[in-house]
Amino acid sequence: MANFLDKWSSKKADKPKAGARNVVDTFRARVAEQKAYLEEYERDTAGFKKWRSTWFQRVPGGFGVTVGRDSINAGHGLSYVVVEAVQDVAEFLDDLAHHAEHDTGFQQALEQNRRRRVALLNAAKTGGVPATSKGKAKAKPAAAKTAAAKPAAAKAAASKSAPKATRAKAAPAAAAAPAAAEVTKARRTRKPKAAGAAE
Repeated sequence: MANFLDKWSSKKADKPKAGARNVVDTFRARVAEQKAYLEEYERDTAGFKKWRSTWFQRVPGGFGVTVGRDSINAGHGLSYVVVEAVQDVAEFLDDLAHHAEHDTGFQQALEQNRRRRVALLNAAKTGGVPATSKGKAKAKPAAAKTAAAKPAAAKAAASKSAPKATRAKAAPAAAAAPAAAEVTKARRTRKPKAAGAAE
């Protein structure tokens, strides 16, 4: 065991943290992965079964190639091309990797896409919704709690709005004069409870 420690302790290093690679390196690794799939397809065209993982698909007239599975574009809305041959797919992937290295606009799009994916993954882990929606969802229960905490204020607000509602109903009732007159007569003939109890 001592020999093992002597041999390897000088090479001790910290493990790389998850997500430590920048977005350009990550994208280039994905492009390299696609090129490996393309080479595998070239070796066995009939037996290739990994279509769900590829950015390229057979389409009428050749191959349809997407920029990536993350719904991003390479600028000016370019996210999908149709090429004729496998060599064109390889050339497109090479140019895409070069574009990712040197185009700051595309690098920013990759970073925004990474943030969106991280938010979705974190939301899936916590069982919630992405952070942008959480703020809206919390605002509604807070409003409900304040109304429940102050029932007197809610009653006062209801009593203040009640006369307005009565006035609004009274105006259409006044238009129907005979019905309104019968209602008012019935109310005038009724005795108050206190007066009826005194007799």
